[in-house]
Amino acid sequence: MMNNYGTPPLALVRGAGAAVWDADGRRYLDLLAGIAVNSLGHAHPAIVEAVTQQLSTLGHTSNLYVTEPSIELAERLVDLLGVSHGRALFCNSGAEAVEAAFKISRRTGRTRLVAAENAFHGRTMGALALTGQPPKRTPFEPLPGEVTHVPFGDVAALGSAVDDTTAAVVLEPILGEAGVISPPEGYLQAAREITRRHGALLILDEVQTGIGRTGHWFAHQAVGVTPDVVTLAKGLGGGLPIGACIGIGPAAELLQPGQHGTT
Repeated sequence: MMNNYGTPPLALVRGAGAAVWDADGRRYLDLLAGIAVNSLGHAHPAIVEAVTQQLSTLGHTSNLYVTEPSIELAERLVDLLGVSHGRALFCNSGAEAVEAAFKISRRTGRTRLVAAENAFHGRTMGALALTGQPPKRTPFEPLPGEVTHVPFGDVAALGSAVDDTTAAVVLEPILGEAGVISPPEGYLQAAREITRRHGALLILDEVQTGIGRTGHWFAHQAVGVTPDVVTLAKGLGGGLPIGACIGIGPAAELLQPGQHGTT
């Protein structure tokens, strides 16, 4: 294996619920949960049954065909978002979902993006361009896009950075990797008002905060904000590789046939 992770300290061989065991039989309490992925723990019977039943019926088909589970999931997510119109694009990871959102922003005809300092959106090139952490970004510069990073929670800085040439503002509702930092009261509402005033998209990265992790299905629902695009992954699959990029309202129609794809 490549050395990007160094030598892992443990070799894990099995898990059950919140416990995992290493190759020597030692038991550990798994507080990492696959980096905020295993919402139901390891080997949850419902997940095992669902996967077994699906693979016994129909395996991977690609996005060239439609299947009932994908339609049901798309409808369920749009329903949970509480919006009248939305469309989902499914992929394999949170970084892929963010890359799709990045491409959706280009369909506005604009190229400028605004994101938050210390935010994390992924390590693929587009997602990394949005990530506001220089140690992760610097070795791979120049990165795509015209991205301006502003302090998280600073309404004045956000307002100064966004203008009529801005395609989108991309934010985590709560900074995750930076230390689980909640924004000041009114911040997300201000971001929504600023983007609406300038005709820019509000893209909320709910890869870590989504699927009930904050007590709401999606963290932005706690403050009554409706974004244009939402990205999901991690807890969405409960340990299986899946991501989703959901467009809401007019943003749901920005990607047209042939403009994006994933196996």
